This record gives sequence, C-alpha cells and structure tokens, in this order.
Amino acid sequence: MRIASSYSLAPINSKLKKDELSHLLGRCLFGVSIKDFEFFKGKDINQCMESLLKRSPAPEMLAQDDPDIIDPLVPRGTQWINAPYESEEIDKKRRFYLKAWWVGQIINRDYSLTEKMTLFWHNHFVTEMDIVKDGRYSYQYVHTLRSHALGNFKNLIREGTTNIAMLVYLNGNSNNKEAPNENYSRELMELFTLGKDPHVRYTEEDVKAAARVLTGWKDDKETLQTNFHPELHDTDDKRFSSFFDHTIIKGRSGASGAIETDELVDVIFCRKETAKYFCRNLYRWLVCAQIDDRVETEIITPLAYILQANNYEVSPVLRTLLSSEHFFDPAFRGCIVKSPVDFWIGASKQFDLAFPAISVENHLCWLHYMFYLGGLSMMIGDPPSVAGWPAFYQAPKFHQWWINSYTLSFRMKIIDSLIAEEGLNCNGPRIKFDFSNFVRQLENPEDPDKLINSSVEFLLAMEISQSDKNRLKAVLLSGQEADHYWTDAWNKFIADPENKENKGVIETRLKEFYRKIINMPEYQIM
Repeated sequence: MRIASSYSLAPINSKLKKDELSHLLGRCLFGVSIKDFEFFKGKDINQCMESLLKRSPAPEMLAQDDPDIIDPLVPRGTQWINAPYESEEIDKKRRFYLKAWWVGQIINRDYSLTEKMTLFWHNHFVTEMDIVKDGRYSYQYVHTLRSHALGNFKNLIREGTTNIAMLVYLNGNSNNKEAPNENYSRELMELFTLGKDPHVRYTEEDVKAAARVLTGWKDDKETLQTNFHPELHDTDDKRFSSFFDHTIIKGRSGASGAIETDELVDVIFCRKETAKYFCRNLYRWLVCAQIDDRVETEIITPLAYILQANNYEVSPVLRTLLSSEHFFDPAFRGCIVKSPVDFWIGASKQFDLAFPAISVENHLCWLHYMFYLGGLSMMIGDPPSVAGWPAFYQAPKFHQWWINSYTLSFRMKIIDSLIAEEGLNCNGPRIKFDFSNFVRQLENPEDPDKLINSSVEFLLAMEISQSDKNRLKAVLLSGQEADHYWTDAWNKFIADPENKENKGVIETRLKEFYRKIINMPEYQIM
C-alpha cells in the first residue's frame, strides 16, 4: 500500500490540474469521455461539486416496444411494473429487462454522482433479484436506492426496512409474534448499519429484540404495497443492552405498533458506530480499500461527525471527502482495480461508443452488457450474497478479487468484440469503437508522440515507461522509424475521410494501438 502524504480534509485550494480532474471524474463517474472532461475543465472544486452532487432526474422504466421480448400479456407501449404477476418464466424475463434497464441508466448517466451512489447503495443495502423473484418488487427497490442516492442514509434504511423486496429477501414478511424471524434484524445491524468492528458490541439479545420490533410487516402482491398487520405484531416491551444504553422500545397495540420500526432506526442511528461504518464503506468505494489507524482517526472519524451533525445527509460527507487534500493525494491514483462496471462500461464511455437510437435495439445492447458484466462477476441486481461483492469488504484482497486468469482474459475478449471490424452483435444491432473519431478529439493527433501522450494521459490513471511508449509508437508507425509514416497517413485520412484505403490504414493501426493500451496492467486500475 502506498503511503499518502496528506491526511487533511481541508478542501483543495488551487485550480484542478488535468490529472486531478481526471482522478476526480474517474472515481465519481463510470468512465469519462472527452465531452465529460471538457464539461468540467476550468471549473474549480466547488463548481465541480455542484454538478456532481446535483441529483439526476428519476428515469422511467421503458415501455416495451415488442411484447414478445418480455411479457406477451402486457400491451405494446405500456410498462409491466404495475401489471399482475403472471409466472416465474415471465417474471424471469422481467428481471432480465430490469437489470438491463439499470445497466442502461449507468451507460446513459449524466454528470451527477447519482448512478455511482445508486450502485454503492445496492452493494451496501443488498437484495438479490433472483431470490426476491418478483421484478415489480425489485423495480421498487431500485427506485428507492436511486431516490436516496445522494439523500439521507437514515431515511433510506427506514424506508428500505419495509421495502417489499427487502421483506421477501430477508424474510421480514414471515416475521410475526408467534415465530420472530431474526434474518433482517441481524443483517440490519451487522451489514447495513453498525458493522462488525470490535468496538461494536451489540448482543444476540439485541438482534432478537429488534426482530420483535419488526414483527407484523407483510408484502401484498396485489397492491404492490407493504402493510402493517397489528395482529401479527409483538406488543410487549423490547429491551436492549448497554451498547444501546439499555433503551426500551415500548410495545404498542394496533396500527401504532408500526411506530416501533421508526424508534428502532432511531436507536441504531444514535450510535456513532453507524456513522463510522458508513464512512468506511464510502471511503473504500471512492478512495482506497485500505484503512489504517491514521485514516480512521483523521479521515473516517471527522467524516462520521459531519454525517451525524447533518442528520445523516450524505451529500455533505461526499462534498468534504471529494474536495479534500487527502482525496487528491497522488498515492490514491491507480490504487484500485477497476470493477467490471468501471472497466466495461467505463471503456465504452471513454471511447464514446455510439449506441443505437431505437429503444428496442438499445435494450438489446444493454442486455448484452448486463450478461457480460455477469461474466465478469458483477451481475447488476444480483450481488453474490447479502454482504455484497467481496471486492468491497473481503480483506486483505478487496478489489483484487475482480482479477483472475478467467476474468482478465474475458475482459480482453469482450473489448476485442468492440474492436473487431464486425463489432459486437447484440442479436441484431452491432456496436463497435470508432477510434478515428475518438482521435479527432485529441490535440495534434498527427504527431505520434503527442497522440501517445494525450491518449495515455486520458485513458490511464498512471504514467507508463518510455519503453512502453516506444512500443506503442511502433504500432502507429507500422514498424517504420520516421514520424512522418504516421503523420502522412493521418493527414491523408483527414483530407479524404471517405476514402476507404486511407481510413483502413488509420483504423488498422489505431485498433492495435488502443488494444495494446487497454491490455496494459495500468488500464485495469483507476
């Protein structure tokens, strides 16, 4: 682990340099295009934060254009999210549609942190769509995550505790006074709020008491709502341990029993450990997997104070962390292995990959992206367990979990499909990189040295050796030694871009040039 030189949360004062802006955007967005970079270029850190912390408008689920694709009983031009449940076979198609739609929202993200934080919450406050087995429920869950993405942690937990997908996923809908089910109350404390730090000393009796508080909540497949059933609720008092200051939640009868859920959330969020646990997870998501004693003392603890002081509003913490001298410390550049989303969707954004304009064709592309993310061990909608993806919690490997012999070769295989002349076949529409269009956006692309430097600077989080640059240059020069072998080829292409021979020369060299860059170890990190 590289050692940071700054442990200060003071905001960076100087105007952001190019590498600092690249670092900021690389951590906040899934892939950064030249257009993205130009939008933020010249802004100071406060102006950048205004854009990044602006909430994205809520997207609508696409109405299906072809009933045969998803749900033959839902009319063309309408949505299935409020339609009756039909069968497991059709619901599986609905879930595929939902996961692909979510991937599409990531691909089409704006300049906000909304999508990055929506996925953060999905990893932090987990459900698995293929266990819930009702796409309508899971759509509501995703909507809840996105609506709270830059909002309030406490409100998310309160709303999410009785979310219909969560009730099914962790058996809250079978939790009643005759047979309290501790599944959700255990994960609520262990994974969603307090964590398992040695200083966190809630007891087994606390888990049982919390389960009794939460008795009585049920999902309704007809109305797609959560209902509280007083007759199923434990009306006795619930006593908690010294860790919770011996708090007693007074048992209530009738509809007022639902109030106990709010009180339980209040009890948990009064603990400073809840704020610290969130800040550690956020730090690992945006900065670095390793948290030593100094980071805990000088970064995590002050951030937790800010979170509590702002009644668990997340944006003040994000603003402080992402504006800080600590965040911009050079030690954190290239210290995280890209997740599959950052790699696969990130590459598509970096090279400004053009997707079809027609919604049905677009969705077919999103479906392929969804399945490829699954092949890279990051199926959106279905983390491997209630703990999320191991890369974000499993010490000591953390993000190194993303890379093994299979996933590394698969990363290049799917990139090759976008480089190939025929492109990636998405069951009809085909998409592929247009490297000549990408290079046109760089400064002085006719100069091979400047093209190499600007490409490396834009695409990689770290500098590479001169010998690596020399190998890249050999590709541009097609084995020749003089720079004009590239310059002449480029100028001929620009003079007559419709000439197939001129374009073919350029495309052949650029495909191999950028394939070599993407295949570098430095491209796998951010």
